[in-house]
Amino acid sequence: MRKTYAYNSIIIGVLVGILAYASTESAILGIGACLGVSIVGFIVIRLIENAVDKGVDKAVDAAGRAWQEHKQKKGQ
Repeated sequence: MRKTYAYNSIIIGVLVGILAYASTESAILGIGACLGVSIVGFIVIRLIENAVDKGVDKAVDAAGRAWQEHKQKKGQ
């Protein structure tokens, strides 16, 4: 299991919620901002991490195949 940074979006969401509440004095707006930023941020970060992980896995596979081909050519 790889490390994820998606949980940081919860902290950012709470801070945005506090900021929204402080600027509007509306608890509903503050809670909505907190939840919205936390959920959307979590999903976006996980999507980006998954895309990067797929790219890294493909690169590792390609490097392994290239190394095997190099070893076969060198052995002939």
